[in-house]
Amino acid sequence: MGANQNVTMLSLRIQKVFFFAIILFLSFSCRKKGCMDPNATNFDSDAEVADNTTCLYVDFQRSEMLANICDNYIIPAYADFNEKTTILNVAATTFSSDPTDTKFQLLKDAWKIALLSWQQVSFIDFGPAEFIILKNQVNIYPTNVSLISENISLGVYDLGNSSNNDAKGFQALDYLLHMPGLNEQEQVAYFIGEDNALTYLVELTNDLKNNAQYVVNEWEVYKSTFRSNNGSNAVGSSVSNLVNGLCSYYETYIRKGKIGLPLGAFNQFTQEIDPTLVECYYHQESLPFISTALEGMKKYINGVSFNGNTNGLGLDDYMDYVGATQNSSSLSTVISDQIDLVLGSLGELNDPLSNELAVNESGVLDTYGTMQQLVPYMKVDMTSALGVLITYQDNDGD
Repeated sequence: MGANQNVTMLSLRIQKVFFFAIILFLSFSCRKKGCMDPNATNFDSDAEVADNTTCLYVDFQRSEMLANICDNYIIPAYADFNEKTTILNVAATTFSSDPTDTKFQLLKDAWKIALLSWQQVSFIDFGPAEFIILKNQVNIYPTNVSLISENISLGVYDLGNSSNNDAKGFQALDYLLHMPGLNEQEQVAYFIGEDNALTYLVELTNDLKNNAQYVVNEWEVYKSTFRSNNGSNAVGSSVSNLVNGLCSYYETYIRKGKIGLPLGAFNQFTQEIDPTLVECYYHQESLPFISTALEGMKKYINGVSFNGNTNGLGLDDYMDYVGATQNSSSLSTVISDQIDLVLGSLGELNDPLSNELAVNESGVLDTYGTMQQLVPYMKVDMTSALGVLITYQDNDGD
Protein backbone atom coordinates (compact mmCIF):
# COMPACT_ATOMS: atom_id res chain seq x y z
CA MET A 1 0.00 0.00 0.00
CA GLY A 2 1.44 3.45 -0.99
CA ALA A 3 2.04 6.36 1.27
CA ASN A 4 -0.74 8.38 -0.32
CA GLN A 5 -3.20 5.56 0.34
CA ASN A 6 -2.18 5.41 4.04
CA VAL A 7 -2.75 9.13 4.41
CA THR A 8 -6.18 8.79 2.82
CA MET A 9 -7.21 5.98 5.23
CA LEU A 10 -6.04 7.99 8.26
CA SER A 11 -7.96 11.01 7.05
CA LEU A 12 -11.15 8.95 6.72
CA ARG A 13 -10.76 7.61 10.24
CA ILE A 14 -10.28 11.09 11.66
CA GLN A 15 -13.37 12.27 9.81
CA LYS A 16 -15.42 9.38 11.27
CA VAL A 17 -14.27 10.11 14.80
CA PHE A 18 -15.04 13.79 14.33
CA PHE A 19 -18.46 12.92 12.87
CA PHE A 20 -19.39 10.69 15.81
CA ALA A 21 -18.14 13.32 18.24
CA ILE A 22 -20.41 15.90 16.66
CA ILE A 23 -23.37 13.51 16.87
CA LEU A 24 -22.61 12.73 20.52
CA PHE A 25 -22.26 16.42 21.34
CA LEU A 26 -25.51 17.28 19.59
CA SER A 27 -27.27 14.42 21.35
CA PHE A 28 -26.00 15.56 24.75
CA SER A 29 -26.76 19.19 24.00
CA CYS A 30 -30.33 18.39 23.09
CA ARG A 31 -31.04 16.68 26.44
CA LYS A 32 -33.07 18.93 28.71
CA LYS A 33 -31.11 20.64 31.47
CA GLY A 34 -32.62 21.67 34.74
CA CYS A 35 -32.67 21.29 38.50
CA MET A 36 -32.92 17.61 39.44
CA ASP A 37 -32.97 18.10 43.23
CA PRO A 38 -36.50 17.34 44.50
CA ASN A 39 -35.81 19.50 47.58
CA ALA A 40 -35.41 22.60 45.42
CA THR A 41 -38.27 25.00 44.70
CA ASN A 42 -37.61 24.78 40.95
CA PHE A 43 -37.24 21.00 40.70
CA ASP A 44 -37.85 19.86 37.09
CA SER A 45 -39.06 16.27 36.82
CA ASP A 46 -38.43 16.33 33.04
CA ALA A 47 -34.79 17.37 33.33
CA GLU A 48 -32.28 14.81 32.03
CA VAL A 49 -29.08 16.67 32.82
CA ALA A 50 -28.41 18.16 36.26
CA ASP A 51 -27.64 21.82 36.27
CA ASN A 52 -27.06 22.54 39.95
CA THR A 53 -26.48 26.21 39.35
CA THR A 54 -30.17 26.62 38.53
CA CYS A 55 -31.47 25.00 41.76
CA LEU A 56 -33.17 27.42 44.14
CA TYR A 57 -33.87 26.80 47.81
CA VAL A 58 -36.07 28.50 50.37
CA ASP A 59 -34.41 29.38 53.68
CA PHE A 60 -35.79 27.64 56.75
CA GLN A 61 -38.67 29.66 58.14
CA ARG A 62 -37.23 30.60 61.51
CA SER A 63 -39.98 33.14 62.01
CA GLU A 64 -42.65 30.48 61.54
CA MET A 65 -40.87 28.11 63.94
CA LEU A 66 -40.52 30.79 66.61
CA ALA A 67 -44.16 31.82 66.20
CA ASN A 68 -45.30 28.21 66.59
CA ILE A 69 -43.20 27.57 69.70
CA CYS A 70 -44.24 30.88 71.22
CA ASP A 71 -47.97 30.78 70.48
CA ASN A 72 -48.61 27.06 70.82
CA TYR A 73 -46.27 26.02 73.62
CA ILE A 74 -44.71 28.85 75.63
CA ILE A 75 -47.75 31.11 76.07
CA PRO A 76 -50.28 28.34 76.90
CA ALA A 77 -47.79 26.50 79.13
CA TYR A 78 -47.14 29.59 81.21
CA ALA A 79 -50.88 30.29 81.30
CA ASP A 80 -51.37 26.81 82.73
CA PHE A 81 -48.65 27.40 85.31
CA ASN A 82 -50.29 30.69 86.29
CA GLU A 83 -53.67 28.98 86.63
CA LYS A 84 -52.30 26.14 88.75
CA THR A 85 -50.40 28.45 91.12
CA THR A 86 -53.53 30.57 91.51
CA ILE A 87 -55.51 27.45 92.45
CA LEU A 88 -52.74 26.53 94.90
CA ASN A 89 -52.93 29.97 96.50
CA VAL A 90 -56.71 29.69 96.84
CA ALA A 91 -56.33 26.24 98.43
CA ALA A 92 -53.80 27.61 100.94
CA THR A 93 -56.00 30.59 101.78
CA THR A 94 -59.03 28.33 102.22
CA PHE A 95 -57.10 25.99 104.49
CA SER A 96 -55.75 28.92 106.48
CA SER A 97 -59.25 30.17 107.21
CA ASP A 98 -60.54 26.71 108.14
CA PRO A 99 -57.71 24.18 108.74
CA THR A 100 -59.41 20.80 108.34
CA ASP A 101 -58.04 17.42 107.22
CA THR A 102 -60.04 17.57 103.99
CA LYS A 103 -58.83 21.03 103.05
CA PHE A 104 -55.28 20.06 103.93
CA GLN A 105 -55.48 17.16 101.48
CA LEU A 106 -56.88 19.47 98.80
CA LEU A 107 -53.96 21.82 99.45
CA LYS A 108 -51.43 19.01 99.01
CA ASP A 109 -53.13 17.92 95.78
CA ALA A 110 -53.01 21.50 94.45
CA TRP A 111 -49.31 21.71 95.36
CA LYS A 112 -48.49 18.58 93.36
CA ILE A 113 -50.51 19.69 90.33
CA ALA A 114 -48.84 23.11 90.32
CA LEU A 115 -45.37 21.55 90.63
CA LEU A 116 -46.10 19.25 87.68
CA SER A 117 -47.14 22.32 85.69
CA TRP A 118 -43.86 24.02 86.61
CA GLN A 119 -41.89 21.12 85.14
CA GLN A 120 -43.40 21.87 81.73
CA VAL A 121 -42.13 25.47 81.65
CA SER A 122 -38.96 25.07 83.70
CA PHE A 123 -36.72 24.65 80.62
CA ILE A 124 -37.97 27.89 79.00
CA ASP A 125 -35.00 29.45 80.72
CA PHE A 126 -34.70 32.77 78.89
CA GLY A 127 -36.66 35.98 78.41
CA PRO A 128 -38.99 36.93 81.30
CA ALA A 129 -38.03 33.80 83.26
CA GLU A 130 -34.39 34.80 83.06
CA PHE A 131 -35.18 38.42 83.96
CA ILE A 132 -36.17 37.37 87.50
CA ILE A 133 -34.19 34.09 87.62
CA LEU A 134 -37.50 32.30 88.01
CA LYS A 135 -36.07 28.84 88.59
CA ASN A 136 -34.25 30.04 91.71
CA GLN A 137 -37.43 31.53 93.13
CA VAL A 138 -39.65 28.56 92.35
CA ASN A 139 -37.87 25.26 92.85
CA ILE A 140 -34.58 25.31 94.75
CA TYR A 141 -33.69 22.12 96.59
CA PRO A 142 -32.71 21.01 99.09
CA THR A 143 -34.83 23.52 100.94
CA ASN A 144 -33.42 25.28 103.98
CA VAL A 145 -35.43 23.89 106.89
CA SER A 146 -33.57 25.97 109.46
CA LEU A 147 -34.34 29.21 107.64
CA ILE A 148 -37.98 28.20 107.19
CA SER A 149 -38.28 27.58 110.91
CA GLU A 150 -36.56 30.87 111.70
CA ASN A 151 -38.85 32.82 109.36
CA ILE A 152 -41.91 31.24 110.98
CA SER A 153 -40.62 31.81 114.48
CA LEU A 154 -39.77 35.48 113.91
CA GLY A 155 -42.74 36.20 111.68
CA VAL A 156 -40.58 38.73 109.83
CA TYR A 157 -38.99 37.94 106.46
CA ASP A 158 -38.71 39.24 102.90
CA LEU A 159 -39.54 36.55 100.33
CA GLY A 160 -38.43 38.95 97.61
CA ASN A 161 -34.87 38.83 98.92
CA SER A 162 -32.70 36.19 97.20
CA SER A 163 -31.42 35.11 100.63
CA ASN A 164 -34.81 33.44 101.08
CA ASN A 165 -34.81 31.56 97.77
CA ASP A 166 -34.09 28.22 99.45
CA ALA A 167 -36.77 28.87 102.07
CA LYS A 168 -39.63 29.42 99.62
CA GLY A 169 -41.11 27.92 96.47
CA PHE A 170 -42.35 24.40 95.91
CA GLN A 171 -39.69 22.71 98.00
CA ALA A 172 -40.36 24.83 101.09
CA LEU A 173 -44.00 23.85 100.67
CA ASP A 174 -42.91 20.23 100.31
CA TYR A 175 -41.44 20.42 103.80
CA LEU A 176 -44.40 22.21 105.36
CA LEU A 177 -46.97 19.90 103.76
CA HIS A 178 -45.09 16.66 104.45
CA MET A 179 -43.32 17.24 107.75
CA PRO A 180 -41.30 14.17 108.72
CA GLY A 181 -42.57 12.23 111.71
CA LEU A 182 -46.07 13.72 111.60
CA ASN A 183 -49.22 12.14 110.22
CA GLU A 184 -51.81 14.28 108.43
CA GLN A 185 -53.87 14.98 111.54
CA GLU A 186 -50.76 16.01 113.46
CA GLN A 187 -49.73 18.34 110.65
CA VAL A 188 -53.12 20.01 110.65
CA ALA A 189 -52.85 20.37 114.41
CA TYR A 190 -49.44 22.01 113.97
CA PHE A 191 -50.88 24.69 111.71
CA ILE A 192 -53.88 25.23 114.01
CA GLY A 193 -51.47 25.90 116.87
CA GLU A 194 -49.04 28.03 114.86
CA ASP A 195 -50.55 31.12 113.25
CA ASN A 196 -47.18 32.22 111.84
CA ALA A 197 -46.88 28.90 110.00
CA LEU A 198 -50.31 29.37 108.43
CA THR A 199 -49.36 32.89 107.36
CA TYR A 200 -46.05 31.66 105.94
CA LEU A 201 -47.83 28.90 104.05
CA VAL A 202 -50.19 31.37 102.37
CA GLU A 203 -47.41 33.83 101.57
CA LEU A 204 -45.32 31.11 99.94
CA THR A 205 -48.18 30.26 97.60
CA ASN A 206 -48.86 33.94 96.98
CA ASP A 207 -45.21 34.43 95.99
CA LEU A 208 -45.47 31.56 93.50
CA LYS A 209 -48.68 33.00 92.06
CA ASN A 210 -47.17 36.48 91.70
CA ASN A 211 -44.06 35.18 89.94
CA ALA A 212 -46.17 33.11 87.54
CA GLN A 213 -48.38 36.11 86.81
CA TYR A 214 -45.34 38.30 86.19
CA VAL A 215 -43.95 35.91 83.58
CA VAL A 216 -47.32 35.57 81.86
CA ASN A 217 -47.70 39.35 81.67
CA GLU A 218 -44.14 39.90 80.48
CA TRP A 219 -44.46 37.30 77.73
CA GLU A 220 -47.36 39.28 76.28
CA VAL A 221 -44.87 42.11 75.81
CA TYR A 222 -41.79 40.01 75.04
CA LYS A 223 -43.38 37.71 72.45
CA SER A 224 -43.18 40.27 69.62
CA THR A 225 -39.45 40.66 70.22
CA PHE A 226 -38.99 36.90 70.43
CA ARG A 227 -40.83 36.27 67.18
CA SER A 228 -39.19 39.08 65.21
CA ASN A 229 -35.59 38.47 66.34
CA ASN A 230 -35.19 35.81 63.65
CA GLY A 231 -32.60 37.22 61.27
CA SER A 232 -29.87 34.80 62.32
CA ASN A 233 -28.80 32.31 64.96
CA ALA A 234 -26.11 34.60 66.36
CA VAL A 235 -25.67 35.28 70.07
CA GLY A 236 -28.65 37.28 71.29
CA SER A 237 -31.02 35.97 68.62
CA SER A 238 -34.19 34.18 69.61
CA VAL A 239 -32.93 30.85 68.28
CA SER A 240 -29.72 31.23 70.28
CA ASN A 241 -31.64 32.14 73.44
CA LEU A 242 -34.07 29.27 73.00
CA VAL A 243 -31.37 26.65 72.35
CA ASN A 244 -29.02 27.87 75.07
CA GLY A 245 -31.80 28.04 77.65
CA LEU A 246 -32.93 24.53 76.76
CA CYS A 247 -29.46 22.96 76.79
CA SER A 248 -28.42 24.73 79.97
CA TYR A 249 -31.53 23.75 81.89
CA TYR A 250 -31.45 20.12 80.81
CA GLU A 251 -27.76 19.72 81.52
CA THR A 252 -27.71 21.51 84.87
CA TYR A 253 -31.15 21.23 86.42
CA ILE A 254 -32.60 18.02 85.01
CA ARG A 255 -29.67 15.67 84.40
CA LYS A 256 -27.44 17.03 87.16
CA GLY A 257 -29.94 18.43 89.67
CA LYS A 258 -32.60 15.73 89.62
CA ILE A 259 -30.34 12.66 89.35
CA GLY A 260 -26.61 13.44 89.20
CA LEU A 261 -26.19 15.31 92.47
CA PRO A 262 -28.18 12.88 94.65
CA LEU A 263 -26.28 10.04 92.98
CA GLY A 264 -22.94 11.60 93.92
CA ALA A 265 -21.83 11.80 90.29
CA PHE A 266 -20.41 15.28 90.89
CA ASN A 267 -18.72 14.57 94.19
CA GLN A 268 -15.12 14.23 93.01
CA PHE A 269 -13.84 13.02 96.36
CA THR A 270 -16.20 10.33 97.65
CA GLN A 271 -18.96 9.99 95.00
CA GLU A 272 -21.25 9.05 97.86
CA ILE A 273 -24.98 9.24 97.34
CA ASP A 274 -26.92 11.94 99.16
CA PRO A 275 -30.65 11.09 99.31
CA THR A 276 -31.49 14.49 100.82
CA LEU A 277 -30.66 16.15 97.48
CA VAL A 278 -33.57 14.60 95.58
CA GLU A 279 -36.47 16.76 94.46
CA CYS A 280 -39.46 16.54 96.83
CA TYR A 281 -37.50 14.71 99.50
CA TYR A 282 -40.27 15.06 102.09
CA HIS A 283 -43.07 14.12 99.72
CA GLN A 284 -41.07 10.96 98.95
CA GLU A 285 -42.04 11.08 95.30
CA SER A 286 -39.62 12.47 92.72
CA LEU A 287 -39.89 10.43 89.51
CA PRO A 288 -43.16 11.89 88.10
CA PHE A 289 -41.66 15.37 88.19
CA ILE A 290 -38.56 14.27 86.25
CA SER A 291 -40.64 12.45 83.64
CA THR A 292 -43.02 15.39 83.20
CA ALA A 293 -40.11 17.77 82.61
CA LEU A 294 -38.68 15.46 79.92
CA GLU A 295 -42.04 14.92 78.25
CA GLY A 296 -42.59 18.67 78.08
CA MET A 297 -39.07 19.20 76.76
CA LYS A 298 -39.67 16.67 73.99
CA LYS A 299 -42.84 18.46 72.87
CA TYR A 300 -41.02 21.79 73.03
CA ILE A 301 -38.17 20.56 70.80
CA ASN A 302 -40.53 18.94 68.31
CA GLY A 303 -42.80 21.95 67.97
CA VAL A 304 -45.80 20.12 69.44
CA SER A 305 -48.50 22.27 71.01
CA PHE A 306 -48.84 22.36 74.79
CA ASN A 307 -52.59 21.78 74.64
CA GLY A 308 -52.98 18.72 72.45
CA ASN A 309 -50.64 17.14 69.94
CA THR A 310 -50.67 19.52 66.99
CA ASN A 311 -47.23 19.25 65.41
CA GLY A 312 -45.88 22.50 63.97
CA LEU A 313 -42.41 23.69 63.04
CA GLY A 314 -39.88 23.01 65.79
CA LEU A 315 -36.19 22.56 66.34
CA ASP A 316 -36.56 19.02 65.00
CA ASP A 317 -37.64 20.41 61.61
CA TYR A 318 -34.79 22.89 61.66
CA MET A 319 -32.30 20.06 62.26
CA ASP A 320 -33.85 18.07 59.42
CA TYR A 321 -33.68 21.08 57.12
CA VAL A 322 -29.94 21.50 57.59
CA GLY A 323 -29.42 17.74 57.19
CA ALA A 324 -28.15 17.17 60.73
CA THR A 325 -27.24 13.54 61.37
CA GLN A 326 -25.71 11.42 64.09
CA ASN A 327 -24.26 8.03 63.09
CA SER A 328 -26.15 8.14 59.77
CA SER A 329 -29.50 8.78 61.49
CA SER A 330 -31.30 12.11 61.54
CA LEU A 331 -30.25 14.03 64.63
CA SER A 332 -33.82 15.04 65.42
CA THR A 333 -34.81 11.37 65.60
CA VAL A 334 -31.75 10.49 67.69
CA ILE A 335 -32.62 13.22 70.23
CA SER A 336 -36.28 12.25 70.38
CA ASP A 337 -35.43 8.57 70.75
CA GLN A 338 -32.89 9.31 73.47
CA ILE A 339 -35.49 11.19 75.49
CA ASP A 340 -37.74 8.14 75.16
CA LEU A 341 -34.88 5.95 76.40
CA VAL A 342 -34.46 8.19 79.44
CA LEU A 343 -38.19 8.04 80.14
CA GLY A 344 -38.10 4.26 79.83
CA SER A 345 -35.16 4.04 82.20
CA LEU A 346 -36.92 6.27 84.72
CA GLY A 347 -39.93 3.96 84.45
CA GLU A 348 -37.80 1.11 85.76
CA LEU A 349 -37.01 2.99 88.99
CA ASN A 350 -39.19 3.23 92.06
CA ASP A 351 -40.10 6.04 94.41
CA PRO A 352 -39.05 7.22 96.87
CA LEU A 353 -35.95 8.04 94.83
CA SER A 354 -34.09 8.74 98.06
CA ASN A 355 -34.53 5.07 98.96
CA GLU A 356 -33.89 3.83 95.43
CA LEU A 357 -30.44 5.40 95.55
CA ALA A 358 -29.59 3.06 98.42
CA VAL A 359 -31.24 -0.17 97.27
CA ASN A 360 -30.79 0.19 93.49
CA GLU A 361 -27.82 2.48 92.99
CA SER A 362 -26.78 0.64 89.81
CA GLY A 363 -30.22 1.22 88.29
CA VAL A 364 -30.10 4.92 89.08
CA LEU A 365 -26.57 5.05 87.68
CA ASP A 366 -27.80 3.47 84.43
CA THR A 367 -30.53 6.08 84.21
CA TYR A 368 -28.02 8.84 84.77
CA GLY A 369 -25.82 7.39 82.02
CA THR A 370 -28.76 7.42 79.62
CA MET A 371 -29.47 11.03 80.55
CA GLN A 372 -25.83 11.93 80.04
CA GLN A 373 -25.87 10.58 76.47
CA LEU A 374 -28.42 13.22 75.56
CA VAL A 375 -26.11 16.10 76.55
CA PRO A 376 -23.70 15.93 73.57
CA TYR A 377 -26.57 15.29 71.14
CA MET A 378 -28.09 18.60 72.18
CA LYS A 379 -25.16 20.68 73.38
CA VAL A 380 -22.68 19.68 70.65
CA ASP A 381 -24.47 18.15 67.66
CA MET A 382 -27.61 20.27 67.64
CA THR A 383 -25.84 23.56 68.30
CA SER A 384 -23.20 22.81 65.66
CA ALA A 385 -25.80 21.89 63.07
CA LEU A 386 -27.79 25.07 63.71
CA GLY A 387 -24.75 27.31 64.04
CA VAL A 388 -25.60 28.29 67.62
CA LEU A 389 -22.77 29.26 69.96
CA ILE A 390 -23.03 27.97 73.54
CA THR A 391 -23.07 31.05 75.78
CA TYR A 392 -23.39 29.46 79.22
CA GLN A 393 -20.62 27.86 81.25
CA ASP A 394 -20.48 24.73 83.32
CA ASN A 395 -17.75 23.03 85.28
CA ASP A 396 -18.80 19.44 84.75
CA GLY A 397 -16.24 18.56 82.11
CA ASP A 398 -18.90 17.46 79.65
